[in-house]
Amino acid sequence: MINNKTTKIVLRNDICNRLENIVKDLSISKHCIGCQGLNIKNRDPYHHPSIELSQDCQHNCIFCYSKLINVKKGIYGIDPKVKDIKKYKSITISQYGEPLLCPNKVKMAIEFTKSLNLRCDLQTNGVNLNEDMLKEFKELGLDIIMISLSSSKPETHEILTKSKTFEIILNNIKLASKYFYTIVRSIYIPNFNDDELIELAELLNNNTKVKEIMVHQLIVHPGNLSELNRICNIEGVGKIKDLLTLVEKMNIVSPNIKVTIKGCLLSNLKNMDGYILNSITSDCFSDVPSIKREYYPFP
Repeated sequence: MINNKTTKIVLRNDICNRLENIVKDLSISKHCIGCQGLNIKNRDPYHHPSIELSQDCQHNCIFCYSKLINVKKGIYGIDPKVKDIKKYKSITISQYGEPLLCPNKVKMAIEFTKSLNLRCDLQTNGVNLNEDMLKEFKELGLDIIMISLSSSKPETHEILTKSKTFEIILNNIKLASKYFYTIVRSIYIPNFNDDELIELAELLNNNTKVKEIMVHQLIVHPGNLSELNRICNIEGVGKIKDLLTLVEKMNIVSPNIKVTIKGCLLSNLKNMDGYILNSITSDCFSDVPSIKREYYPFP
């Protein structure tokens, strides 16, 4: 007798359910609100316009590409289809270099952004911050401050940035979080700083008023490949499963802080089931990115 019952193949396991729940519980970073990248139907999104002031920086991070391309001072990222900058939600002050090497220009950039009634987000390595500067930025209307830190130990920070500035940055994060919605931006290097990012989340939770940690995937390009190979095995770069489980662990040890990932990536992941989340790897290997966004002189 032939058994006509259909055999059911299950392509899921516990990790699939876990990954779905992690993604479901993650919320969009405050910095990403208003970004075209949140719309997954937009195949060529423009992210927030940015004001670039300087390519100089005290750090020489092994994962940074800012010094490998030429960036003129001015405004980048105004969509040709939306030429009126007032139609955007936010402007970011500097995605290349350290803007606080020229603090007076940062003040002008804040004033310019707020004159357009837009949210103003400052991105910095945190080294040059001080209380007087923070108070002045508060008066000018700065909304969000994003500070980069990717380790929980000074020794690891020195390897990543070639600078002995860990304690200065940690103290300035604590200071900034008294005045602003503060986001710590951390680069995740698989097999290298996994445990330290968990420790960093707990450290910030217990000692600061930081609101968010945004974990970014490492981008590997010819300019940093040899140094990265020297300190870690980059085979795991781009695995979504590893990124999500790391963020889950960071959220557990930092109940007062929202730990998340880039909004454009999260928007795409929210449309995937656990089997796909467990299987996919994002493309984190590329050439040194060129600036494809339109340039406008800074008024």
